[in-house]
Amino acid sequence: MSTGCRFDLNNPSADEWDVQIVGDSVFDLSGDIHSVLHDLSGKSYKDRSMSGAKISAIDNQLSKAEGRSSLETVIADGGANDILQSSTDCESDPLTSACLNLLDYVADSMTNMIGDMSNGPSDDHVWLGYYHVKGGDAEKNEAIDYVFDNVYPDMFDLSEYGGTTYSGTVAGYGIYQGSTLGDFNIAVLDPRSSIIPNDIKSDGIHPTYSGSVKLANLIWGTMVDQNMYR
Repeated sequence: MSTGCRFDLNNPSADEWDVQIVGDSVFDLSGDIHSVLHDLSGKSYKDRSMSGAKISAIDNQLSKAEGRSSLETVIADGGANDILQSSTDCESDPLTSACLNLLDYVADSMTNMIGDMSNGPSDDHVWLGYYHVKGGDAEKNEAIDYVFDNVYPDMFDLSEYGGTTYSGTVAGYGIYQGSTLGDFNIAVLDPRSSIIPNDIKSDGIHPTYSGSVKLANLIWGTMVDQNMYR
């Protein structure tokens, strides 16, 4: 994940193209989240995620997904590789100005993606936030917490545009918050409370099967709670 290269390691055949996954190796490396979602939904969602993808590459994945006129739901993550593949110091406490600038860049890119989602055919959207990593990258958890505390609350709150905010819990798997605005629905998911060290591989970053089960159930539970197309 730190090489700067992008690899499509899992590209399962899809029978449900109106739900698409865009993102990085949290989805793509093992493909387990897709598999668990298949078990839960009875469908194989189109998966465009790629290992090593930075936010700009995930934006490109989204553009391809939104090119489908019948698209209903987007499941997304992204931004971690911009930090992990950068020489920027995001391990200091407090966070350096350079790290904050990098986080602002990722946030601006995400905001533009949300705008594209709003203007595209899809109505339902879930953005999977990151859990705490471990090992040599654990110092980056402060940056993860900063995003949840200082970036996501405004980004996923559409009340200033006339939208309605909501929040909820998927018991045992995490929490979510989001907004609706007309037919547009978007939620950001927080798995930090449920993902424990044993749910993370020895590389310190990627989910084990147990971690993928938790993440998939958080995604699914949010979609069910919010009556999203699935």
